[in-house]
Amino acid sequence: MKKLTNPNFIYICTFIIPFFVYTLGWSSIYPALTSKLFGFYIVTFSIAFLTGIVIDRLTGFVYHPIPIYKHNLAVIICLYLLYCLDFWYTGFVPMFAYSGGQAGFREFKIGIPTFHVVLVTFTIFFSLYLFHQYLSHRKWSLLLLYISSFGFFVMLLERSSIMYIFIGSIFLFFISQKRIFIKKIIGLGVLSLFILYMFGYLGNMRSTLGDPEVIPRMSGATDKFMDSRIPKEYYWSYLYIASPVANLQNNINLETNVVPNYAGFLVFEMIPDFAAKRLADLFSVAPREFQQILPWLNVGTIYALPFSYLSWAGVLIIFFYLMLLMNSYYLIIRKSFNYGAVGLAMMFCVISLANFANSISFSAFSFPLFYPFLFSIIRGLRKKGGKITA
Repeated sequence: MKKLTNPNFIYICTFIIPFFVYTLGWSSIYPALTSKLFGFYIVTFSIAFLTGIVIDRLTGFVYHPIPIYKHNLAVIICLYLLYCLDFWYTGFVPMFAYSGGQAGFREFKIGIPTFHVVLVTFTIFFSLYLFHQYLSHRKWSLLLLYISSFGFFVMLLERSSIMYIFIGSIFLFFISQKRIFIKKIIGLGVLSLFILYMFGYLGNMRSTLGDPEVIPRMSGATDKFMDSRIPKEYYWSYLYIASPVANLQNNINLETNVVPNYAGFLVFEMIPDFAAKRLADLFSVAPREFQQILPWLNVGTIYALPFSYLSWAGVLIIFFYLMLLMNSYYLIIRKSFNYGAVGLAMMFCVISLANFANSISFSAFSFPLFYPFLFSIIRGLRKKGGKITA
């Protein structure tokens, strides 16, 4: 199980998955993948593999069951009260407003500025912390609290946060296992199918008022898929997993003469978005776009926009930047007894979600990584009487 706690092998495993999904061929508008793109991924996989071997030999992560936090229920109640405040500021609860046709998803900004980001990212962290406690003690009360934390994001219709927690929970489960049995893998597969179905169901509620055929037809779904018995809700997962690679390839095909923009690359691709917006205004830097196969399919992996700024040089720089950050975070957080496993799981989420967009610069994905580090320091200060330990 040692390989399951190494970020380099997680990178390889998660970035291979979209290629397998791509081969399903459910959409007729996806471009053929070129040898250059395949070659790039082979090179990055090779570098990640060699780095992973070195990391394994230098150090490793040891999983620890953690004690039950005595204020779990109080935190959940407090979070529900804070979300009520957030909804009061917004003026509506998204789930009820959108499902009733009273508001369109892009018509309003949700939540109190800054406060909403902190609230959502902390909820993600605490949900996974609850799941780690459940894995450590197998108490139904902990599982119920964990499940209740999904209610926040159901009300917000934030499928990305639900998927973040779900993916993080899968990573936590595997990190906690000394041995993996076939029965557990099958059970996890069934649960995954349910979550992916609900992902599509919520997407239809939010975007098409529940009609499951609108999105497939808008995105060139093949007649073979439309005539099949596969529930159309799964098409959302196909779109989200495979379209980033399609957009990356489309951008490479169409951006043949890229004019380098180093300032824009630095500000928008290497710095968290909450700071990037201020720096962009300060230095008068404008963001670039990438060539999309459809206007509303707007994700292209962590590599599409770097290509628009610096061509292949930008793609290589952002790869090594990701490698530096994920391995540095691993070496720091692996020492934390209470929060190390949750930190690793969330870091693996950031790596996995880099298949869709720049999860480093997107603070909703990367900011949760701050909480295990912060609470490890606080716990160390309390335990050692002033000596900071992780």
